Amino acid sequence: MIRAGRLLALVATAAVSLVACGSSNSSNVNLDQLPTIQFVGNSTCPTSGASNYFTGSNNVVKPAPVNSLPAVGEPIDEMPHTHINPPATVTYNHNPPTSGCHYNLGYGDAPIQTGVYDQPVQTEYWVHNLEHGYIAVLYNCPNKCDTQFQQLHTWYKSLPDDPNFPYPKVIILPYTSMNVPFAAVSWDWYDPIPVFSIAEVQKFYDNHKDNAAEAAGP
Repeated sequence: MIRAGRLLALVATAAVSLVACGSSNSSNVNLDQLPTIQFVGNSTCPTSGASNYFTGSNNVVKPAPVNSLPAVGEPIDEMPHTHINPPATVTYNHNPPTSGCHYNLGYGDAPIQTGVYDQPVQTEYWVHNLEHGYIAVLYNCPNKCDTQFQQLHTWYKSLPDDPNFPYPKVIILPYTSMNVPFAAVSWDWYDPIPVFSIAEVQKFYDNHKDNAAEAAGP
């Protein structure tokens, strides 16, 4: 279990059956309706021997689907989804990351447990959540943002469970290196939120939830 952050939201105690990774998304939007992105890597997460998740060729590919158009946020170039082992680290091309190599340690470790965190969790752990269709809501508040944090906590508690698991596929955690105070990310998608808005967080969640290649996983 990740000890880097204290989980504030209560998590369902029902047993969770681990589902094998596989391609899945709930979107009715045709990928052809979405813009193209690049499939890119670097020395810490190379494209050699790797493949992107959705359609395309010659490193020009499509991002993860969305639930409706227009898409909320902006598509970000996709990095390989290769599994790596601790203590290896990744230099992600985008800050905050929306894809990339990550740890694969089983639900609760990588991907991390659903919920609200008040301390950072190493990025290589939670990028696996994005691959499984999670929405990550990130905050960077050097001067504190207690009011906004409580709003996010209340919002999280209001969310319905995922159709396949007894919890919502959302993580809320600090990410102190980004240059905006708030952001929402999913696999291939990024929405900077310079002025905090629960309505914008909800819009991103509705548009991107469960749209990743391994959304059938926990």
